[in-house]
Amino acid sequence: MSHVGLETLPVELLYEIQLFALSESLPITSRHLHGVFRWAPVSFGSEYLLGRILSNGPASVSAIFTKALRYPLCTREVLDSLCRRLPRGHHRGQFELPRRLFRSLAPKTGPIQWKEREHPLPFLRYLFETPNIPHPNVNAHDGYALTKAVHAKFLPLIRFLLDHGADPGYKDSLAVLVAIRQRDLGLVKLLIEREESPYEPGGGRAGKRKRRKLEDRVEVNRAMLRAAVKCDARDIVEYLTREKGCVPDMQTLLMMTR
Repeated sequence: MSHVGLETLPVELLYEIQLFALSESLPITSRHLHGVFRWAPVSFGSEYLLGRILSNGPASVSAIFTKALRYPLCTREVLDSLCRRLPRGHHRGQFELPRRLFRSLAPKTGPIQWKEREHPLPFLRYLFETPNIPHPNVNAHDGYALTKAVHAKFLPLIRFLLDHGADPGYKDSLAVLVAIRQRDLGLVKLLIEREESPYEPGGGRAGKRKRRKLEDRVEVNRAMLRAAVKCDARDIVEYLTREKGCVPDMQTLLMMTR
């Protein structure tokens, strides 16, 4: 079939061809085909994703969600349609949050602050609050989501991830080290000190009750103190040594006395 002939086919037939071929290349062979598949119904999107995922054999529900979310095609609407194609009921296990949701996060310039409605926070709320979706693993890819959120200083996202089990200790506490290098004492404290989550049973609604102090999320160590000394973040140095009792090693001590 010639390229021109393919573009003259009805869109319904193009959908059928793509569901049979499951091709990643077909939608980008021309502007016309790109437009056809870009504006395809959500039912087509969910059927295409399911076909791609199951083409190599059966997969668990959590594995289906892990793989489906790697595709930019997997919007909230497509995911809703995908859920309707899967068995109902409680799904055990966790699926991984894809890197693509956080890859573009970067610090805002000037006085502009991050808002609750900004990507990817609304989509994450949907993932956590939809009953037929397995529990997302916020620590996937060695805590990539939290580290990127800290890098961007996306405070609403950081709090959301922490409240849903994000662990700042991954990759030798990289998220904490990023906050230290930003010389942001408030952010360092937020990552280290654990408070009662409003999303836990009995935790109440956010802002409706005072949170009680709990054991720290991550243990303060000498690498954190050394990083604070190197970037001359004196308030963080004082916090780590006086409040958290971190004792510097000889190398760090020499740096502090210069």
